[in-house]
Amino acid sequence: MIGKDIKPGTYRTEGPQGGLITDCYWARLSSTSGESNDIIASEVTKGRTTVTIDADDKAFTTNGCRTWKKVD
Repeated sequence: MIGKDIKPGTYRTEGPQGGLITDCYWARLSSTSGESNDIIASEVTKGRTTVTIDADDKAFTTNGCRTWKKVD
Protein backbone atom coordinates (compact mmCIF):
# COMPACT_ATOMS: atom_id res chain seq x y z
CA MET A 1 0.00 0.00 0.00
CA ILE A 2 1.24 3.47 -0.89
CA GLY A 3 2.22 5.51 2.14
CA LYS A 4 2.45 2.39 4.32
CA ASP A 5 4.60 -0.17 2.48
CA ILE A 6 6.05 2.17 -0.14
CA LYS A 7 6.48 5.94 -0.12
CA PRO A 8 5.36 8.09 -3.03
CA GLY A 9 8.19 9.20 -5.30
CA THR A 10 10.23 8.20 -8.31
CA TYR A 11 11.75 4.73 -8.46
CA ARG A 12 14.11 3.04 -10.92
CA THR A 13 14.92 -0.57 -11.73
CA GLU A 14 17.72 -1.85 -13.93
CA GLY A 15 15.18 -4.04 -15.75
CA PRO A 16 14.26 -7.73 -15.81
CA GLN A 17 15.83 -10.14 -13.33
CA GLY A 18 17.60 -11.95 -16.15
CA GLY A 19 18.02 -15.60 -17.00
CA LEU A 20 14.65 -16.97 -18.09
CA ILE A 21 12.91 -13.76 -16.94
CA THR A 22 13.17 -11.36 -19.87
CA ASP A 23 10.37 -8.90 -19.04
CA CYS A 24 9.82 -6.47 -16.19
CA TYR A 25 6.17 -5.58 -15.43
CA TRP A 26 4.91 -2.81 -13.17
CA ALA A 27 1.52 -1.21 -12.48
CA ARG A 28 0.25 1.72 -10.43
CA LEU A 29 -3.16 0.89 -8.96
CA SER A 30 -6.16 2.89 -7.74
CA SER A 31 -7.44 -0.09 -5.71
CA THR A 32 -6.44 -3.61 -4.72
CA SER A 33 -9.70 -5.22 -5.87
CA GLY A 34 -7.97 -7.05 -8.73
CA GLU A 35 -10.15 -5.44 -11.42
CA SER A 36 -8.42 -4.34 -14.62
CA ASN A 37 -9.92 -0.85 -14.29
CA ASP A 38 -7.81 -0.42 -11.10
CA ILE A 39 -4.73 0.07 -13.31
CA ILE A 40 -3.73 3.73 -13.51
CA ALA A 41 -0.64 3.01 -15.60
CA SER A 42 1.43 -0.07 -16.42
CA GLU A 43 4.29 -1.17 -18.62
CA VAL A 44 6.25 -4.23 -19.67
CA THR A 45 9.90 -3.41 -20.33
CA LYS A 46 13.10 -5.19 -21.28
CA GLY A 47 15.51 -2.61 -19.87
CA ARG A 48 16.01 0.07 -17.27
CA THR A 49 12.78 1.85 -16.37
CA THR A 50 11.57 4.60 -14.09
CA VAL A 51 8.14 5.10 -12.54
CA THR A 52 6.71 7.88 -10.39
CA ILE A 53 4.28 6.70 -7.73
CA ASP A 54 1.80 9.39 -6.68
CA ALA A 55 0.51 9.91 -3.15
CA ASP A 56 -3.04 9.27 -4.51
CA ASP A 57 -2.08 5.80 -5.82
CA LYS A 58 -3.36 2.98 -3.62
CA ALA A 59 -0.85 0.28 -4.57
CA PHE A 60 2.09 -0.63 -6.80
CA THR A 61 2.70 -4.10 -8.18
CA THR A 62 5.70 -5.46 -10.02
CA ASN A 63 6.81 -8.81 -11.43
CA GLY A 64 10.08 -10.02 -12.93
CA CYS A 65 11.98 -6.79 -12.19
CA ARG A 66 15.23 -6.26 -10.35
CA THR A 67 15.02 -4.30 -7.11
CA TRP A 68 13.34 -0.90 -7.35
CA LYS A 69 15.37 1.95 -5.83
CA LYS A 70 14.00 5.36 -4.86
CA VAL A 71 15.74 8.11 -6.83
CA ASP A 72 14.15 11.20 -5.25
